Amino acid sequence: MLGLELIGQGATTKIYLDGNTAVKLYVDAPPNEAENEAERQRFAFDAGLPVPAVYGVRRLEGNAVALDMAYIDGKPLMQPRMDKNERKEAICTLAKLQCEAHKIRADSLPKQKDRFAWKIRRSGFLSDATKENLLSLLMRLDDGSAMLCHGDFHPFNVLYDGNKHWIIDWVDATGGNPLADACRTYLIFRQYMSRSAGIYLEAFCKKSKSRQADVLAWLPIVAAARLSENIDDRAKSWLLGLVHQCNDAEK
Repeated sequence: MLGLELIGQGATTKIYLDGNTAVKLYVDAPPNEAENEAERQRFAFDAGLPVPAVYGVRRLEGNAVALDMAYIDGKPLMQPRMDKNERKEAICTLAKLQCEAHKIRADSLPKQKDRFAWKIRRSGFLSDATKENLLSLLMRLDDGSAMLCHGDFHPFNVLYDGNKHWIIDWVDATGGNPLADACRTYLIFRQYMSRSAGIYLEAFCKKSKSRQADVLAWLPIVAAARLSENIDDRAKSWLLGLVHQCNDAEK
């Protein structure tokens, strides 16, 4: 945006600073993406979580859409060159924040189960037989939970301002099973910070009093759903390997 400082960007968004307001500009994003994110972020904010306040959604020229929210002057939870103890402390903080979100009922948000099913059905990388196996597994794992699940909870979606931790990027939030949400976080660690994946899984399970096996049971579902995202060929091959490895283990 003309005259504003670019402070971040994702696959379909760019974030600018306008005084004390962060302006999230949606570029080539799905219809109503800004409105959906604003609604889910407001829900989390109203529930008392440490989430930036939403100011509103604006339609701009050229079909662009902007989400205005409070600017958080902070850094991602995990930083380069952290030592072993600092990484572990950050991961424990991540797990604690995630478990706080999971205490909140979210019946009004989209259902996690429906989102997984939609992503699996529309995948162009899975055979019909594999899709049916995955959907059958999804039905077995889903227990009707409707707790608040962020959907993309990882260290770069938690900012620390020197005093407080803030959770950002709520576009994928749903009401669903916390174990599936944790499995998504575990998958992101496996993909980008593999040495920390086991540390996260242990920290989450200790905090939530869950079994690691119950979290990992969601791995084929979560890996298959991630195939629908904007990822490179190497990542697609790795995710397909996880899907088929888990499917074969079930037979």
